[in-house]
This record gives sequence, C-alpha cells and structure tokens, in this order.
Amino acid sequence: MCPVCGDSGYNILFQDYNRRDNIDCSGTYVQCRECSLIYLYERPQWEEIVKFYSLLDSDITANAGQVDVAVLKQQAEKSVPKWKGLLRKARFRPHSWPLEPVPQGSKQLLDLGCGNGAKLFEFVQRGYDVWGVDVGEDAIRVCQKILPQGHFIQGELQETGLPCAHFDYIRIDNALEHVPNPKEVVRECYRLLRPGGQLLVYVPHGRSLSIRLMKGNSISSWIPFHMQLFTPTSLRRLMEEAGFTDIDIYGYNPTSWLPLSLMQLRKRNKNKKQPTLKLNIPVWLSLVCYPVGWLAAKVGIGEELVGISFKR
Repeated sequence: MCPVCGDSGYNILFQDYNRRDNIDCSGTYVQCRECSLIYLYERPQWEEIVKFYSLLDSDITANAGQVDVAVLKQQAEKSVPKWKGLLRKARFRPHSWPLEPVPQGSKQLLDLGCGNGAKLFEFVQRGYDVWGVDVGEDAIRVCQKILPQGHFIQGELQETGLPCAHFDYIRIDNALEHVPNPKEVVRECYRLLRPGGQLLVYVPHGRSLSIRLMKGNSISSWIPFHMQLFTPTSLRRLMEEAGFTDIDIYGYNPTSWLPLSLMQLRKRNKNKKQPTLKLNIPVWLSLVCYPVGWLAAKVGIGEELVGISFKR
C-alpha cells in the first residue's frame, strides 16, 4: 500500500538495482494512482536497511560517518564565500533556510537525518541551538565531535522521547525519502513544533527530468535507501494531513544531481564498483547541466522539491 494515502492501486514505473554502492539489491518503483507518490514496491525490511547506515564499508555511501572528522570540521568552519552569501540572501539556496540570525540559543532547530552534522554549522553561527537525529550510529559520533555544543540522538524520531512543542524549526533535508513511515514522521514533527513553528522538507522529485528521461540511471533512484520519491501533490497531502497550514512547494535543482545522473548513465556495467558519488564532476558538465536544471525547475520537473509549512 502507498505509504502516504494507503491506497493499493499503482502503476509500475521502472525496475532498478543498486547502482551507487556495492550492494546486491533490486526492486521496482511504482506510482500511486491516488496521491501520485512514487514508492519502492516490496521493499526490504527496515531493520536490514538500517544496518547499512552504520556499516563501515567504503562503498556504502549511506553511512555519513565515513569521514575524516578533522577535515570535515575545517571545511565546515570556513567563512562563507561572498557569492554564496549573496545567493542565500536572494533565496537561491533553500538548504540554508532559515536565514535569519537570532540571539544565541534563543531558537531551537532540529535536523532530522542530520548525517555527519556539517550542514548544521551555519545555523550554529547564526545563533540557533541545534539538535540532530539520525539512525546512523557512526554519523552521530561525528556530530558530537564536530559540534559538541549541539544535541544529537541516534535512533528513529518517534522513539527519541523529545518534548512536545519544543522546536521553532524542524528540517528534514533529504531524509524523508529514506524512512518507511513518512506519515508518522511528519505527524511527529507537528507534535514537536511550537505554535508558529516551521517545517522545512527537502526531497527528491519523483517525476523530475532525470527520472523521466533516465529512470534508474537518475541519481534519485537509490535502492533500497530511497523508499519513496515525492511529487508536489503527495508532499502537500502529507503535510496537510499532519495538520500543517500555509504550505508552499518549490522546485529546486541541486547543481550536482543532473551531472551525477549523466555520469551514472555511462556506468552501465554492474561490475564497476567505484561509487558514482565519489567521482569528480567535470566543470564543463556542471556548466552544461546548470541551465537545463534551472529551466526544468521552472517548469515543474526540477530534481528536488522543497516544502515549507507552519504549525498554527
């Protein structure tokens, strides 16, 4: 059944296998006829998938703990380039939201699926009291080392015991597609937010340009980790049914996603074990793909969806 609306009707989109890691796993993506969500049919057991998030194998890119902590901290602490700061102010970088600086520790920000914590540095610098939850044991250890002032919990959100109405912002940055129960997760976010609090969701677009043209070669097709891929309709429905209001859905194009999909398209041989995400993207390919991705986002088939909503 569909993880969002519970309907059992679906259309088969494509079959695929794991192309990015050294994992023997395959599956079929289908699209719900009722809410349009794309989801992995007959998915592996969640307990089996969770193991990969803390598996110390260099080919398993789902483990965000496979980093050099010193190098990561040095990179994250670098001052923001002027051009990037201008893009943030012009709202061209939605992954940096919320942008407003606050008095130190006055606002609580939770990042669900926080990974290694590097993306939280900028929020600490703006004064937010940061919290993070992730199922990866190694990732949480890295977070605690690079951001000792933060609060980090290993496990699933519903099992953390976090207090009701505690957070001003909750970010789900490319994590909602990884969970088996997106409805429960978003409802829990509603409980944890204060009245007036904001939920920011970033997910791969299930009907993006790369999915439409390349299907399984799209970087968004990641079996078994991407358990569902959202559409604007299914993402809005998920938020509305959890109780959120003033919902805005934006299309966005992360600059590396189209180039990585094209590079993956060239790696058709299953026996090539070098993970796609570890390949260097040629500058010329990024330059060629950028206007294509920008235009795709403008016409509604960008690589990523950004959903913003409020608790009233």
